[in-house]
Amino acid sequence: MKTALGLQTTTSLRLGICLLLGMIFLAGCTPARNTHGNLVSDVRYNQVRPYETTRYELRQIWGPPTAVAPFTGGDTWYYIGQKSEVMGIFKAEITDRRVIRVDFDTAGTVTEIAELDPGAGQEIDPVTRQTPTAGKEFTVLQQLVGNLGRFNKARTAGSGGP
Repeated sequence: MKTALGLQTTTSLRLGICLLLGMIFLAGCTPARNTHGNLVSDVRYNQVRPYETTRYELRQIWGPPTAVAPFTGGDTWYYIGQKSEVMGIFKAEITDRRVIRVDFDTAGTVTEIAELDPGAGQEIDPVTRQTPTAGKEFTVLQQLVGNLGRFNKARTAGSGGP
């Protein structure tokens, strides 16, 4: 026979467990927001003026470029950035993407700022082949067992070491 106090304690405990599980479940539904690259804000974008801003000043305002065009002698910088959200186990969804190209003259002054269409980018399929290397391939078990006793050898006189 349960008393009213025992029944109330059991009910409170169950309610507390249900609330805790509910909070854990809801925490898993909170999207994780990630920023990759250098996402230039509109405020910082408007601070740069063509034919006035130098390469040094641009680096101070926007930070270092994400990429430098390899065949222009460093006269073209790219600022590429994106924000994405991922909810639980689902695929990440891109919420904002910006690609900006900045061209410089030979004196290092900005000549053109162009915002490129992020949708015009191309998907690149990485090569999945592997280059064979010399040596053996070990399984995880072989790696674990192979190290047993390796570092516990008694040091003998003249074996070196501290």
